[in-house]
Amino acid sequence: MPPLKYFAPNSFTAVSLVLGLASVVCSTRGHYELAAWMILWGTLFDKADGTVARLCNATSEFGVQFDSFADFVSFGIAPAALVYFRLANESSTPPVFLGAAAAFYALALSVRLARFNITTGGEGVFFGIPGTFMGALIASAFLTALKYKLPESVFGYFPSVLVVGAIAMVSTVRLPKLKARKNKWLNVFQYANVAVAYVAAPFRVFPEYMLGLALVYLVGGVGYCMLHPEADGHDEEKPGAASNDRHLAA
Repeated sequence: MPPLKYFAPNSFTAVSLVLGLASVVCSTRGHYELAAWMILWGTLFDKADGTVARLCNATSEFGVQFDSFADFVSFGIAPAALVYFRLANESSTPPVFLGAAAAFYALALSVRLARFNITTGGEGVFFGIPGTFMGALIASAFLTALKYKLPESVFGYFPSVLVVGAIAMVSTVRLPKLKARKNKWLNVFQYANVAVAYVAAPFRVFPEYMLGLALVYLVGGVGYCMLHPEADGHDEEKPGAASNDRHLAA
């Protein structure tokens, strides 16, 4: 029997996986808003399991593999199901394109996770946009559109978002990881916004704020890496280490 310390991080991973399953069920039954929030809740637990694992010195190869399964469900299948079932009977989007976009998105995340598990990567950057981040971005955008009662035509763009997101996940685009920096004020900004996300998501408020944070991080981070090609891309980490690639607060 493994030491009890391993149950703490793995329990967070298990909750993330169950939230992903519940999100899919909600999508099939037409409870789209709740389904989207569950994806965001899964993001919080996904971030927490890595943090708890490091605090407890409980990282393990099992945890990395378990986390991959949870990520595939919560940030691969669940966002694809959310978009598919929301548009399947309520939009003019061609069913073939809708189904293909959803399948392509889930497939891309599975490829990304499999690739990560067998390769090494940069210590300070993600190569390709993380699936956790992409799932949170789609969910927060969906919730923002619902909150402001945007026209049905806006939802028609979500299959294209799935396709673009899929390509971004398996690309070599670099994005800085959220971690402590030398700049004190940047650290304060990072941690304050992470704290806001952990308050807003459970209370189901301010999805537009979380969407804004995600977009600022995405555009600013990718832009920074493009301007600084030498930034934190050479130190390697073993895939069985802390699994930082899959613990991201959006």
